[in-house]
Amino acid sequence: MRKTVIGGDICKSSIVCWKLDEIPTDLRKYFRDNKRLKRTDPLTFNLNSESVGKFVEFLQTSDGLVMEPTGGNYSYLWAKIAETHQIPVFWVGHPEVKYLRKSERLPDKNDQADAIALAVYGLKHWDKPEAFLKFEPGLIKEINDRYLQLHSLARIQSPIINRLRQQMAREFPEVAHVKSLPAGDGLSPLWAWIAGRERYTNRGANKYSKKYEKSVAPQYGIEISEFSRFLANQLCELHLHEFLLRRELDSLVYSPEFDHFNQVFNLYNFGLMVRAMLLVRCYPFSRFESEGAFKRRLGFGREEKSSGDMERFSKSGSSLARSELYLWCVTVVGKGRLISRVGLEIIAKFEYYREQLQKDPNKGQKFTDLVRSRTVAFMLRRLFRDLKRSCMRS
Repeated sequence: MRKTVIGGDICKSSIVCWKLDEIPTDLRKYFRDNKRLKRTDPLTFNLNSESVGKFVEFLQTSDGLVMEPTGGNYSYLWAKIAETHQIPVFWVGHPEVKYLRKSERLPDKNDQADAIALAVYGLKHWDKPEAFLKFEPGLIKEINDRYLQLHSLARIQSPIINRLRQQMAREFPEVAHVKSLPAGDGLSPLWAWIAGRERYTNRGANKYSKKYEKSVAPQYGIEISEFSRFLANQLCELHLHEFLLRRELDSLVYSPEFDHFNQVFNLYNFGLMVRAMLLVRCYPFSRFESEGAFKRRLGFGREEKSSGDMERFSKSGSSLARSELYLWCVTVVGKGRLISRVGLEIIAKFEYYREQLQKDPNKGQKFTDLVRSRTVAFMLRRLFRDLKRSCMRS
């Protein structure tokens, strides 16, 4: 039975659509002959009531909407609208769309070209569920939401802390470079003291009050400004919300449903954020047919970028997952904090790679990156096998 598919390319506050019920023989020519003027495009829908109403009417002439999950917050509402009106939504990874567009010689950086490529991909793989991305509802979605929120909070904090340190350099120079991490109540002793926040203990408050009495700045008439107290208060609010999110994330990650995953994760001494990232990207494990697919999902796929006599490859996949694993390598492997049999094996590989690369006179500044990258790649091979065995037993 012939299917009608809509490809939807997501913009910040709109969606550009293209509908197909068959794949054109010459897609490039078909696109050039049928592309629409951007200013008057009737198939660009905006997020307002009138336009969304037209979008719903248009959707109901199809069997499904195909989109990329890029910019999840932008695509979320369009997917919700479609699902509310019983129109199935299919998600396609960015590399698949990119390769299809290139192979058909469609223009780059063109919303309509992306939309028609999505529609073609949807028709081409309609009967192959494995060709589409799967987003697990329930616990995995909850974990993903909190994981991304925590990353967002971390990014927000950095500029505030940097500005506060600049303020303290003239208002309380003795603490300008003190590293004051959140304590058991979620508040940082230093920033809570500057903000005038009450805490369960006066230990930090007394410490900084006594230090401030002897500070150079107030002796010369410079006091802690209202602006600094405002910034410190903002930071305390962020720390408290981060504290609550971490508690929620911890409860979700260690749910009984993920016991067999966490048993494997324990061997690698993964922290909470790495565990959350791995569950979001790897659950259920049955989605992976090969080690290569597993590594690509975690940011360690290889994309060929060769030309003429030059052959080179670059990493592809999630940069966020890659960063999380690199951080684990530096803080856990690099500091010898793995005591399991698997952990000792990974540390031995880390030292081996370091020794080998130290002998290379051309290693340059990429020495640390190479050690880290090779260690994580080795770890992922082990992790894939361990998770596969664990899931088969469960």
